[in-house]
Amino acid sequence: MAKPNTRQFDRIIETAGNKLAGVRNRELWALPAGDQAKVAGYVGLAVAKATRLKSSPTAERGIERIWKNAEAALVAEIAAAEKGKAEVIAQAAAAKVAKKSSGWW
Repeated sequence: MAKPNTRQFDRIIETAGNKLAGVRNRELWALPAGDQAKVAGYVGLAVAKATRLKSSPTAERGIERIWKNAEAALVAEIAAAEKGKAEVIAQAAAAKVAKKSSGWW
């Protein structure tokens, strides 16, 4: 029996893991394009407020919310990919057992 093909899941897990590391380091490339635009808008708002010597807690909260949501989404994506990989491995093992138990040898 051949080894189960889990390359697709491995690739998804690796890519999401790299993005998760980027999100945790607050690197903008790791965010989806829409979230990058939102962060840029919030940064612009914070800079505009700072030039007028005012604080911008709305912008800070918005940026922090984007980072937390991105991290949660990537953690969920990794968990789902690992679950799918485990299912493929379990199905391959069940098929191997069924094949061994059905024949003479």
